[in-house]
Amino acid sequence: MIDQLNIAIIGVGGIGSNLATLLVPSLSQGELSQRFSKININLYDSDKVEEENIFHQRFNHTNIGETKVLATKNNLTTFENQKLQIIPHGIDITDRKDVLNYDIIVVCVDSSPARIIVHSTDSNWLDLRCRGDNFMAVDFRTKRNIINSITDVNQKPGSCQYEGALDSGNIQFGFMYAASFGAQWVIQRIREICGENGVLKPQPRSESLTFGTLGKFEINS
Repeated sequence: MIDQLNIAIIGVGGIGSNLATLLVPSLSQGELSQRFSKININLYDSDKVEEENIFHQRFNHTNIGETKVLATKNNLTTFENQKLQIIPHGIDITDRKDVLNYDIIVVCVDSSPARIIVHSTDSNWLDLRCRGDNFMAVDFRTKRNIINSITDVNQKPGSCQYEGALDSGNIQFGFMYAASFGAQWVIQRIREICGENGVLKPQPRSESLTFGTLGKFEINS
């Protein structure tokens, strides 16, 4: 049996809340999860659930006013057991020391400082981004010049929905595409950690639900 597996999900909005909802049930049972003495899924986000969130994030009316991390834990608590624990952290990532002790980190928040902090670690990290029906994924294997070229330190945080989408009902689902990609990536990375051979992870790329693959990012060999 392998020691504890520590996973961090940074940002529990459109991508992160749905990623947690995919991962937690999957890791609550099965042979893969039984290879670890314990799996800790750590959630980071300082925001509270607002009414506008419940139409495209994995929350409901009863969660309004709760922190997103606590609401996510409460909504998934029936899947927790002796082997699997959800740990909410109602804070944002602001320093490298906050994420040094994680085996796997998934960035799901539209925050350049948080991304840059995670990119500086030696962890197995995945950075998920979305806008409208598009999503982008880069990970620890991606060429550094590519990561730097798409990570603007001065970029302002934004919603995964285009302006006016919630009011008009024209909700775009790139965030679900990103969450599904992230869940598949994490499961395959766990298999690699367990020493399995020939594991195929999803490749870093940019995709559109409407137009398909927009481009693939070069990775280190």
